[in-house]
Amino acid sequence: MDSLTQFVLGATISALALGPRIGPRRAALIGGVVATLPDLDVFIAAADPIQSYVTHRGFSHSVFVHTALAPVLGEVLLRLDRRLRDARWLTWLTLWLVLVTHALLDCFTTYGTRILWPVDNTPVSWSSIFIIDPLYSLPLLVLTLVALFRGRWGPGFGKGAITALALSTLYLGWSVAARDIAETKMRSALAEAGQSVERLMMIPTPFNTALWRGLAMTEDGYINIYRSILDERSEATLHRHDRGRDIEALLPADSPVADVAAFSGGYYALRRDGADILLSDLRMGVDPNYIFTFKIAEQHSDPVLVKPVQRERVNDLTVLDWMVRRITDEQAVRIE
Repeated sequence: MDSLTQFVLGATISALALGPRIGPRRAALIGGVVATLPDLDVFIAAADPIQSYVTHRGFSHSVFVHTALAPVLGEVLLRLDRRLRDARWLTWLTLWLVLVTHALLDCFTTYGTRILWPVDNTPVSWSSIFIIDPLYSLPLLVLTLVALFRGRWGPGFGKGAITALALSTLYLGWSVAARDIAETKMRSALAEAGQSVERLMMIPTPFNTALWRGLAMTEDGYINIYRSILDERSEATLHRHDRGRDIEALLPADSPVADVAAFSGGYYALRRDGADILLSDLRMGVDPNYIFTFKIAEQHSDPVLVKPVQRERVNDLTVLDWMVRRITDEQAVRIE
């Protein structure tokens, strides 16, 4: 999730747990700062943009690392604030929850989080919520703002924190239910068209849980399907695209395709743009402007690998207008 959401989630947990001892404001600031620590891995130098992309949300998001780190941070906090010295276990547990909930929340997004590193290096993605979703973040943001402007603890604040966490958690549960509703509609559309697929992934469209993109991989290509949880018809437009298998066959064995294939779970494609060969993670963005698109080679006669360069994405604001209409209008078909 975005940094603001992670901050307010950690702030709310800490304010609820430690607020009675050190005050809501101080507790919220501590929780918010600790909650941002896992994302500092973006500052770790990587060999190239692809390595930076595939190593993000790695060891810093592991629950095993969090379990080892929480007591260390807890002991630092105990020395900074004597009011917590008779609450060592509560302090450790609070910081552990702040760190672990960061990683768990990231698992609900599409990107992929190595929550079990180093035992299992597989990126976990339940793909039920967009990285920015105001309906999830708003209750936590309100509570955090109240905490920052409130110097003393009161029973009403505790009830407010519980309510904020409950509302956000319920919305997260709803996102899973909405994903499953949309997936049923996706599979109906594929069956209606007589289309078999290798795998199907559900991807929430920006800022909502009502409109979804189904990403279906076939033997030679991939299909984008857009369905709203309000759709009534079983059929839908299937947007078919080439997967670039012929390009992949021409690339040297040491190309970065394997890294992207592993991290994306096989949801990737290659294409040519003039002499440039581009490699895209199909899970994030919309065709053809996928967020993680990299130039990996040039082809004049035979393809020659180059140091990967991330392509800039073209921001098309008309997509947002189309998404709003598509939630309730099945006739609003996107052109791909």
